[in-house]
Amino acid sequence: MTRYLLWLLLGVGWLPLAASAASYDCSRATTAAEIAVCDNPGLSGLDEEMASLYRSLLYQLPPRQATRLRDDQRSWLVARDSCGADVRCLRARYQERIARLNEY
Repeated sequence: MTRYLLWLLLGVGWLPLAASAASYDCSRATTAAEIAVCDNPGLSGLDEEMASLYRSLLYQLPPRQATRLRDDQRSWLVARDSCGADVRCLRARYQERIARLNEY
């Protein structure tokens, strides 16, 4: 029984790590913004939602529009990174980006 309880507690200890998976490899996060997204399940969820919309659009758009979307995404990443680790700023950036992607 004690062994079962120990395994259960160890398994539960890994849940937060699995729940906060961003759309990129968090072990390679280098900027303060990337690290903050990896450390915050809410931001991580927004990142995954935004990444899913972005990838979906890339496959649907004609090549010229897809190129513009990639350029726009690169600019957005610079703006996102300017937030540093400020969660409120990051949340706002992600919400704005998701809204913009939904307009396409």
